[in-house]
Amino acid sequence: DVGARLGRSPTALVKQALQKAMDRAGVAKSPVLDGFVACPSLADPRFMEAHYLASACGVLPGMGYGSGVRVRTIDTGGASPISMLLQAKKMVETEGCTAVAVVAGDAVSSMPSAAFLDKADSAASLMAASDLPEGTDVYELPSPGIPNGYSHAAAAHMKRHPLSRNQLAMVPVLMSHQAARHPQAMAKRPISLDSVLQAPAITPLVGQFECARRADGAAAVLVVREDAIS
Repeated sequence: DVGARLGRSPTALVKQALQKAMDRAGVAKSPVLDGFVACPSLADPRFMEAHYLASACGVLPGMGYGSGVRVRTIDTGGASPISMLLQAKKMVETEGCTAVAVVAGDAVSSMPSAAFLDKADSAASLMAASDLPEGTDVYELPSPGIPNGYSHAAAAHMKRHPLSRNQLAMVPVLMSHQAARHPQAMAKRPISLDSVLQAPAITPLVGQFECARRADGAAAVLVVREDAIS
């Protein structure tokens, strides 16, 4: 499920998503599932997130040491879904895994706005200047940290490459047209380029329609060795 204020924890949402994926694939968690990849949630992050979720989902006994299941936690921010899929592909192709579950879930729309902003800013904060190599320039992102981080990166990219503000704003326009065709999309009304450019500015290069919507939900994908598919 994906939606606003579902009232369930990220772990519960991940468990449901994985069970649906396993049911749809027609396979059991054991002994077929021998790999598990997850990324941390913002609403309820856990130490060794993938081990925690794999245990909660019944893939691992306890914390699963010595179980033979390969478990990886991946955190590359907004690129985590792609990074996790690439990791799962590698585990199947080069590490002997038969089937790897790739899961992610969060419940940020159920969080109070102040708590969400505090956690998001904390996640985007830099190391203390005292922990950085001597002479390193420190740029502290103002709140909201994540949109300001993307705005800062976009500005640097636009200085080096011929990218216009209109081209940047076309990203949510195209995504909205894709969402309009998806039965489970939270927003199904396509937006125009003018709407994106005229929306309230959150940061210098990020407007309201260019920020991710707060949502609760989870997803699970199985990456399976081809010769294991009957």
